[in-house]
Amino acid sequence: MEIIEKLNLKIDKLVHEYELLKRENNMLRQDLEDLKNKNDELERNNQDMLLRIDSTLTFVEAKHIAK
Repeated sequence: MEIIEKLNLKIDKLVHEYELLKRENNMLRQDLEDLKNKNDELERNNQDMLLRIDSTLTFVEAKHIAK
C-alpha cells in the first residue's frame, strides 16, 4: 500500500508540474503573438516612412527640375 501512495504522490506532482508548464507555454505563446503583432506594426510604420521619404524626394526633384 505504501508503494501505491508514493506512486500517487509522484503522479500528482507530475500532473501539477505539467499544468504549470502548460500555463507557461500558453503565456509564452501569447507573448510571441504580441511580439509578432508589434513587429508587423513596426514594419508597416517603416514602409509608410519609406513611402513618405520617396514622395518627398520625388517632389523635391520635380521642384528642382521645374526651376
